Amino acid sequence: MINPTPHNEPAPQKTGAAYDAEAQGEAVYSSRDLFRDKTEIRIEHQGELYRLRITRSGGLLLNK
Repeated sequence: MINPTPHNEPAPQKTGAAYDAEAQGEAVYSSRDLFRDKTEIRIEHQGELYRLRITRSGGLLLNK
């Protein structure tokens, strides 16, 4: 998997779960790369639009 992190920023460290998922052939995306400097992103899936946001406590919340 190609790491899109710019050279001037340290690459995020992968957790054991990320290594396990990659070992099973699953794609792993860093939330840091997805969100960049935002707290909410939109995801289109099968013609429907979903909102994925970072909560105040640091969790993720997906809404249709």
